[in-house]
Amino acid sequence: MNSNTANKIEIYGELKKLRADLSDAEQELKQAKSKFDKEKLKDIINDIKLDLGWALLECGEHEKGLAVYLSVYGKQYQERKYNGIGTALTEMGRYDEAKEVLEKGLRKFPESYALWTGLGILSDYIGDYSGALKSFDTALRFNYGENSGSLYNKALILIKLGSFEDAMPIIDDLIERHSGEPRYLAEKGFCCLEMGYPQEALQVFQRAMGLFEKFPSVCAGVSIFTGLCCAYMDLGMKREAMEIALEGLKRFPDEDPTLYHNVGATFFEMGWSKEAREVLKRGVEIFPEDEELRAFLKDVETDMDDPDGDTKPFLGLLILLALLHKKLKKKC
Repeated sequence: MNSNTANKIEIYGELKKLRADLSDAEQELKQAKSKFDKEKLKDIINDIKLDLGWALLECGEHEKGLAVYLSVYGKQYQERKYNGIGTALTEMGRYDEAKEVLEKGLRKFPESYALWTGLGILSDYIGDYSGALKSFDTALRFNYGENSGSLYNKALILIKLGSFEDAMPIIDDLIERHSGEPRYLAEKGFCCLEMGYPQEALQVFQRAMGLFEKFPSVCAGVSIFTGLCCAYMDLGMKREAMEIALEGLKRFPDEDPTLYHNVGATFFEMGWSKEAREVLKRGVEIFPEDEELRAFLKDVETDMDDPDGDTKPFLGLLILLALLHKKLKKKC
């Protein structure tokens, strides 16, 4: 069992327990006689609901999570409630509503690490990178414990702004703090590629691969296989790039369309247009909603129809770098 599957089992197990605890507490409330017992049970129920709401959001059950947060009452729960509702609305694409909720929460809790982080994530989603950077910096001012989340988010924004040299010290700090977490190494490898250091990138991704082999997960695996593919291609090592792309697809044939992009791009760079078309067609069959994969296939087919024309797709390293960055944005 890989760690990705184990994490899913753990999360759904937690959901089951929280729902059972909530049901038991609500039943006890119905049977409670004294005002003291009723108030105590109401507090217990609200605490459980807040944990349940967040667990639902982690599982992608955003509408259900939102409904749970909306059912929580009490001044002492307002900060967590604002954060939960804002997060749910953000993930549901209801950005204007999310911004209104988060800003309302910050008017009441101006030093809330969670709410400033939530506003930063929202700003990132809508493309306001300068606003996101400001929010994450503010969140870090009010953090008194673990702050890896906002630090990582800040690094991602700096990378989007092209400030790789500013992002690198943050990533190095995260690598030092979390030596067993491959996603930070993958992000460093990406920065090295963008800064023009493919040999360093290759070494970093190889180090990340060593961690991945010990603690495999789909998200980290896709990022690392794609990063290695990019590094090999940038170094002109097309065959090595193709071999690592094929290995990634073999490991996770039904998990992520990026792996089909990798193989398709390396086949195309090898001059194997027909093979590239076939693997991309198979990818589209498995991931029919992936627009990038469909566009890639169309470009390859167009090139095959008119190999000497001006419509040859711009493939290779740049397309894989874009896919790697997209993959690294996702939570692992």
